[in-house]
Amino acid sequence: MTARKDNASANDNPRGRAAEAYQAARDRTYSAYETARDRAADVTRQAADQIAVYPVAAVVGGLAIGALLGAVMPRTRRETDLLAPTGRRITDAARGAAEKGVEAARDKVDKVVGEVVTRAGSAVVEAVGGKD
Repeated sequence: MTARKDNASANDNPRGRAAEAYQAARDRTYSAYETARDRAADVTRQAADQIAVYPVAAVVGGLAIGALLGAVMPRTRRETDLLAPTGRRITDAARGAAEKGVEAARDKVDKVVGEVVTRAGSAVVEAVGGKD
């Protein structure tokens, strides 16, 4: 009967009720923190596994996300002042690479067209020569 009396007095006591509420809230918060931490660890592990399996996709995805964020976020004057020279160098390098690619493609197309014309000419000569 003494335990019942102590329990009843703790429920009647505002400090006792506050302490119980505090402890219950603390327990729920700790439980929620543990659950969130476990889920975050699982997501991190899964992401690492996917990156290990598909590294190129991870890089492309990262670049796409970076480009999207860069396009959405406003530019600042400081950013423009600091990054403009670098941006020009990157643009010039990309332009040079693109021009080299176009030139290489033209050379390849010219070579293929030359081969096709030669073969077509040979075929015509054979066809005309074969009918004689």
